This record gives sequence, C-alpha cells and structure tokens, in this order.
Amino acid sequence: MKKLILASALFSTCMATQAHDIWIKADTHEINSEEQKVFALDVSRSAQAYVAESNHEIKSLMMYSPSGTSTTLNADYSGKVKEVFEVEFNESGTYHFESPMTQVFLSFYFDEAGKKHKIRMPKTEYHTLPKGSKPEKTVEKQMVTETYVSYNGFSDVKQTSKEGLQIVLMQHPNKLRAGKPLSFKLTFNGQPIAEAEVALKSLNEFYYQDSDKVEVDLTAKDKGLVTFNPTHPGRYLLGVELEEKLKDNAKADFRSIEKFLTFEITQ
Repeated sequence: MKKLILASALFSTCMATQAHDIWIKADTHEINSEEQKVFALDVSRSAQAYVAESNHEIKSLMMYSPSGTSTTLNADYSGKVKEVFEVEFNESGTYHFESPMTQVFLSFYFDEAGKKHKIRMPKTEYHTLPKGSKPEKTVEKQMVTETYVSYNGFSDVKQTSKEGLQIVLMQHPNKLRAGKPLSFKLTFNGQPIAEAEVALKSLNEFYYQDSDKVEVDLTAKDKGLVTFNPTHPGRYLLGVELEEKLKDNAKADFRSIEKFLTFEITQ
C-alpha cells in the first residue's frame, strides 16, 4: 500500500484525465413486480443518452442472489456502445452484480511533428508506432464495476470478497434517500485505503446547477471512510482510483486500479 500515490505530478499528468467510467444501469434499482421476472441491465461508459462512447467489452457479469448463490451471466447483446444482459429474478431480495476485471494498456507518445497521441497498446508494442515517434508512458488500467438491484423487497447485503479494491457499503444501497448522508468504506485486500481519488458523479448536471458532482482526495487520516451528502434524487456513480508506479515491468510504467458502483437515490 505504500506504493499507492495521490496528489503529485504523476497523478495530474497520468491518471486523472484518463478515467473510464463504467455504469451498470437498470431501469430502476428497486423493482416491485408480481408479474415480470426478467429485466435488462446495460453496461456502458455513460448513463447519458446520445453521448459518444465505446464498449468496454464486458462480456459477463457475476450475479449473487439474496440467498448467496452465484451465477455467471453472459451478455445477450454486444454493441458498439454497450453490453446488455437479461436477468431473471427468482428470489425476493437484493442481488449483487459485478463484472470481471478488465485490463487495458494505454500508451502515450509524441509523433514526429511533436503532437501527442494515445493508443491502446503495451510497451512491448512500441516498435509498431509510426516512424519518428517518441513514447512518453504506458498505463495499465484494471477496472471492475458493480451494482445492486432489489426485487420485491430488500435483504442484507454481504461483502462477497475482501481481495483487491472493495467498496464496503455502510448503508443498504437501495434505501438511499436525497438529503441524507451516505458513507462508504474503501479497502484494498481488506485494509483501509491510505490514499485514493474518489469521485461521485450523477446525471443531475443536466437538470440542476448544483449537480452533486464531488471529487475528494482520500488520505490516511480518513481511514478509508468517505461520506457524501447528495441533495437530489437520481442515478449516481461512485468511482475509486488507486495508482502505483511500476518498476521493471515489461508492459507498463504505471498501474491504475479502478472500481465503480452504480446506485440510485430516491426522494
């Protein structure tokens, strides 16, 4: 954990401007229906209609039922901008959905004329860059996204793993209300994170001047705990990013570990 770094020149030039949000969108995250059991989840880089984006190529989701059983869901539709999963709910209670870790290598280089470019490739493919190019750096991005959906009632939410970067819920994710504080504990391999960048985003920027978009720098004194006070109902995304400089790594100079949680706040 000592390798995790935050407010530095590396952070401002390497990671922060390259965030790739991953939303898991349900029509609603609290479903009440006696007739319908099958619903759809969209996985995409944006929760906004008509916003240019690209598919993260997340081909499967792990679904944990209220009773604790796990099922691997494969995408029913894979398009240029999103994946769609059809989900059948056979139990009442709260379901947890989580993607497998996706890995992307982003390389930055200057062409012969001095113009900066970004391309998906590890350092091992520098030899394929145009003649006269000067590589600047390569970032390995590891990303996981998750969400919770409650069907015909709520059940206790249990943490399914302590490994890697985890967003530990301090309240039930489908009982959040506007105007009430919400807290998360952020851990890495079971230990509170010493330093990280945390961002809370919402769709409210299209409707409210004060859009509840907040970015905070988590430090050791926070002991992994972060609290937000959203004032508006709507769909939100919590993003957490850890960073480290790599040594003697053949494929990348830096690593960015990112976790995303999509949730909904009601009135």
